[in-house]
Amino acid sequence: MKIKNTLSNNICVGIDIGTTKICCVVGEVDLDNIEILGIGVSNSNGVKKGSVIDIDKTINSIEDAVNKAEKMSGKKISEATVGISGDHISSMSAQGAIAISKGQPISDEEEISKLEVEQVLNQARSVSLPSDRQILHLIPQEFVIDQQHGIKNPIGMVGRRLEANFHLISCDTSASKNIKKCVEEAGIKPLRIVYQSLGSAASVLEKHEKDLGVVLIDIGGGTTDICIFFEGEVRHSAVIGLGGNNISNDIAAITQISKYEAELIKRNYGSAKANMVSDELNIELKSKGDEKYRKESERQISNYIEARMTEIFNMVNNEIQKANIKSPYPLKIVLTGGGSLLKNSSILAQEIFNSKVKIGIPKGLNKLDEIKSSPIYSTGIGLINYPELVFDDSKINRKIVPNGISKGVTNIIEWFKEFF
Repeated sequence: MKIKNTLSNNICVGIDIGTTKICCVVGEVDLDNIEILGIGVSNSNGVKKGSVIDIDKTINSIEDAVNKAEKMSGKKISEATVGISGDHISSMSAQGAIAISKGQPISDEEEISKLEVEQVLNQARSVSLPSDRQILHLIPQEFVIDQQHGIKNPIGMVGRRLEANFHLISCDTSASKNIKKCVEEAGIKPLRIVYQSLGSAASVLEKHEKDLGVVLIDIGGGTTDICIFFEGEVRHSAVIGLGGNNISNDIAAITQISKYEAELIKRNYGSAKANMVSDELNIELKSKGDEKYRKESERQISNYIEARMTEIFNMVNNEIQKANIKSPYPLKIVLTGGGSLLKNSSILAQEIFNSKVKIGIPKGLNKLDEIKSSPIYSTGIGLINYPELVFDDSKINRKIVPNGISKGVTNIIEWFKEFF
């Protein structure tokens, strides 16, 4: 197939750089519909727990995934939105506040403009972080005018004081730079670096779920990414340094078989609920360096799996408590990522979280793309449909104009509509 040289405006590319795989997705986005034009997947050989540990191997893996996506889509990929994860990612609340009228009587001339909104944003962005950390996202939750909360768009309103509450996600500076370097060395311009769980959220969550309260649990190979929404807002996000690889490692270490065989056994026979599989079905195991085969029951293998999955879900529960969400109802749980495909994972989650659980698959796909509706593609597909937020600090080389209006602010009204 002949590969075209350029990407049109409505064709987007997402690159999900994970611990076990690198996934490149090319899609055509049209309103609420997404048509997947190509997907390229390669083994991730230079990444551990979301962070780059070998530059050359990571570059080669990115190039392999991109080449496969180009061949399938017939498009030449030159730029992409890139996902990042790792237990170096953390979140916190940030605020900004300015006086509008400065004690003078309120008049029509003192209504809130784009300039005041930018000043509040810049103030929140000036939060003190360690020198080795940087802001990855600064996401607005609400604006407050003279103690009136819950305002989504303050422009044109009148008041004496403008405040804003934000959800700030930060990351290790070197980790972000290494991801960016690998993508650039692979010949791709990174348009923005996005926390992977936000990409997955854009792909699998519905608006009403974010409004009522939902916990997105993205179980990858090396990490588990968490993003909690309530009343339509991001309330908490975190990364746990455990994932599907830890389960495979447990099986390999306890049974003394290779990690490759352990991964196959986990996928083909493993269950997150040991009492839901047979105690009579035996699996043949061949120890490393031993020609003899041993047998272990499917239930015993699943006991190892259930123990690790329980640990992961309990750690997620701790993060839910940190979010301190005042809801009269349990938050809904959405599992996605490759780890969500583990048999009976949703049943174990339902027991631990005492809430409704569903497996999150990419939504809005063209019917012809149903075969691609798998949790393993949630982040990659979400990245191509990641909302264009004017004040999202995930943009590469975003220019901040102190005490002034940045170029992006001219589109602020469109941004409010898009984000909220």
